[in-house]
Formats: sequence, structure tokens, C-alpha cells
Amino acid sequence: MRENTAVGLTLGAPVVIARATPEVTGWGPYQFPRVERLADGALHVAYHVRADSATAYGLSSGHAVSHDEGRSWQAVDTPSSPGGLLLPNGDRLLADAEPSRPVGELSLPAPFASVHGSYVDYDYYRLGHLPAELAPAFPFRRCPAGETTWRREWATVELDNAGDVRTVTEGVFVFPFFEQDRVRVASDGSLRATTYFPPHLGHRDKVIRAFLVRAVRSDDFGHTWRQIGAIPYHPDPAADPLWDARDGFTEPELHDMPDGAVLALLRTMEGNGNGPLYCARSEDGGATWDTPRVFDDLGVWPQLLTLGCGVTLAAYGRPGLFVRATADPAGRQWDDRVTVVPPRAAYTDTCSYADLIALDDTRALLVYSDFTYPNIQGQPCKTIVCREVGVE
Repeated sequence: MRENTAVGLTLGAPVVIARATPEVTGWGPYQFPRVERLADGALHVAYHVRADSATAYGLSSGHAVSHDEGRSWQAVDTPSSPGGLLLPNGDRLLADAEPSRPVGELSLPAPFASVHGSYVDYDYYRLGHLPAELAPAFPFRRCPAGETTWRREWATVELDNAGDVRTVTEGVFVFPFFEQDRVRVASDGSLRATTYFPPHLGHRDKVIRAFLVRAVRSDDFGHTWRQIGAIPYHPDPAADPLWDARDGFTEPELHDMPDGAVLALLRTMEGNGNGPLYCARSEDGGATWDTPRVFDDLGVWPQLLTLGCGVTLAAYGRPGLFVRATADPAGRQWDDRVTVVPPRAAYTDTCSYADLIALDDTRALLVYSDFTYPNIQGQPCKTIVCREVGVE
């Protein structure tokens, strides 16, 4: 095993992207930021402005753009230049979400299974028992190469024996979708995405866990997808006394490491309390995985980014927010984490969801939320913030 070379990280001063008024304190608004590079070179940050709920899927977000690499930001209704994921064929692809449908508007049969999750409950239905209007799944927006206008489309996605399962939760019917932050161009030029819905089903539709991490691949630039592998929940009881109460692995981040393997970071924290962040490696592009092991004792929505200099960064937290670095191409040895937002009680400091984007070979921009960032009057406000992360 290669010995890790310590990486020196520097954090730039925080820069405000968007700020709520002091009265906005509920969970959801001014959280969950995502950063991307637009076709015109500007940076774009989208962030949540509604409750953190299935009832908000597919609804509008807040937006801000920067034309100076994150040193200043302007609020916009929508970006004037297309963003999304730049594909090898020149198209830009943006994973979308269809607004959820209140169950009071629908005529549904009895679910074939129900689960009491740690946060909310889930009812499960087979697609063949539902009205045709509920069949669409996995929406995208595509901006073809050389164009500037988005087109809406629905992908064809082949999953395992739960691929035709649909979910009702929080009083709404959810149309399956991919999270944009988890759709990536793999090292071989194919597209790779992850999902942890639908549930892990066993014999006779027995629900083993509410979630199962699945890796899917597209060889036609996102029109069709097929499942290539899965990472079943495999906890470490010595590291997590609540292991058997967990919903399963969630919020998977799959990343091509410099040594050619794929590294996965996997959340377990949920409504039962803090849980470890796990990691797993695949040597065959995501088809098979080694046994997950503990990466850290906390972490939600992990993010990974390899800079041109070969250093890989990880961002995660809860409570607090941290960045961590490795110069090990395999990602087996990591330096100690560096604090970005000091941890307090969970849900009072930051949502701990962050995003990373490279600025050059040795610098990245980290985008995150800070719930007590002072406004010009000194009042603590929920704020979307960015900081430059430098590698020495």
C-alpha cells in the first residue's frame, strides 16, 4: 500500500452567494447548493428555496452566477447560458425532476409493501398496477451540441427486480429521477449515475432495506441506462451501534480515482442519529465492489474531486462541514479533515451539503451553506457561501 504524502490545504475567505432574511430559519430554504460551469465560462450555483420534502421535487430553485471565478455573485432567475453536464458528443445534459403528484388527485391501488423509514414512511407500488399517467420516469433536459435551448426528454432505465417500483411518501406520488450531482462522465467516456431508490427487495417482494445503492451506465449519451452493479448495505457493527436500525446506504458518490478504480462514499446517517460515512472500491467500473469500510464517523452528501495536480478532495459533514485530501492515487490513505464550518448541534450550523468544482490544477471552489452567517447588521442568516480551497 502506498504511503500517503500529506497535502497542505488552504482555505480562502468566505464569499456570500445568496442570503436569506433573518426570519428564514426552517429546514430546507437556502440549503443544498450545487455548482457548475456554464457554456459561457461563468459559474452557476443553484440552491434549494423550499422545504426539504418530496412535495418540493421538481419545483423551482434559487440561482446565482459569477463571472469572476467565484469572487462575486449576482442573483438571476435562470442562467442565460446553458449548464448541465458537458458530454463527449458536445451535448449538455441536465437531470431533471417532475413535480410530485398529491395522492388525493390520484386513484391508487393498495401498495404491495410499506416501510416505516427513519424520517418518513414509504408505500410501494408496481408500475403495472398504476394508471398510465404515472408511468414516466427519469426526466432530463438536453441542450444539443451547437444549440442554446433545452429540450425535455425521458430516459429509459433498466434496473433490477425493483425497477418498476414506484413510491408514495409524504402524501405525494414521486416520479423517479436522477440527482444531477450524481450524473458523471466516466473515464471511458460513458455516462455513470447512481440511485438509491427504489428499495432493496428480496424474495416475494420482501423489503430488505428502504434503500439500495445502484450504479447505472449509459453508452448513448444518456438516452438509455442499464444497471451495472449495486452496493448492498454492509455495516460495521463495531463502528455503529445503531447499524441494524439504518435505512441502508444513501447519497452515493462514485468517483474515478487516478489509479483507475472507482471510489464510492456512502452515507448512513439518518433519522436514527449520526452514522459513519463508508467507502468502497470497484476495480471494474462499478460492476463489483469490495466490502465497504468506515471512511469517517460522520458524513452526508459526500463530494469527491480530483484536481489536475493529482490530489483528490472530499467534502462532507454533519454536524459541521469538512474537507479532506489525499495524494494517494488509490484513495486508501487520507489526511486529517480540515474544518470549514465548526460543528455544533446537527441542523443548527449548516446542512453539510456541499459541492466542489475545479478552478485550475491546484485550486477548487467549495460551495456550502452556513446557517449563522452574519448580514451587514450582524444578524445571523442562512447563507449560501463559497470558499477557495488551495493545494500546496
